[in-house]
Amino acid sequence: MPGSELPTRFAPNAEVYDEAYYARMYRPHWFLRNARKYRERDEALLRLVRPRPSIRVLEIGSARGDTAFFLAPHVGLVVGIDAAPAAVEQARELAFQRGVPNVRFELADARDLSPFGEASFEAVVLADFVEHVTDEVLLPALRESLRLLVPGGALAIYTPNRDHWAERIKATVPGLQQADHIAVRSASRVVELVARGGFQLDELFFSASPYPVLGALDRLLPSLSVCRFRTCLRATRPERE
Repeated sequence: MPGSELPTRFAPNAEVYDEAYYARMYRPHWFLRNARKYRERDEALLRLVRPRPSIRVLEIGSARGDTAFFLAPHVGLVVGIDAAPAAVEQARELAFQRGVPNVRFELADARDLSPFGEASFEAVVLADFVEHVTDEVLLPALRESLRLLVPGGALAIYTPNRDHWAERIKATVPGLQQADHIAVRSASRVVELVARGGFQLDELFFSASPYPVLGALDRLLPSLSVCRFRTCLRATRPERE
């Protein structure tokens, strides 16, 4: 499996991803990280992955394992990979504490997943990963994902949409954007990169923001790009290439 050592500078902002970063991840907040946000995220992931008890899932950028643990009861195996040692350490500790038998975590760079064989997985998940990496990381990761999927296998992406009003505000006002979000992309850009990676688009939909009161605007005008909070994309490896 992937080795235990990776270059320290796996990202231009690698220093952000320390133990404290993962310890505070998904900490509840009545406005920014409320229950609705995570409920709708989980619903979107199930729609994108379409889990079955027999499938094998690879999660790229698994962080401390929250998505992997969520998917585990629905699938046969989840392998989470992350380039940050602190992430893998915390994920492994949580897996041990929870006694989840069909989840494991490996230290690996998303650009090179050569230790995994071709057609090793039925699904590859990039949940809240795309916005953390530049194209120089994302494109190789997508090509590796294509190689690792069985023909007809699915790529599931869940990521912020740069066109949404909240992201536009964060991009304009100094200090609002998270230090770890170095590459928030528009939905059209994500679709373009996925196609360049060799995938066939299967489904594209958008979630509304979960913010109290303000989220009602997104649900009222879902056809407007400024009201599309999260890009939710499912693409497949063509049966014949």
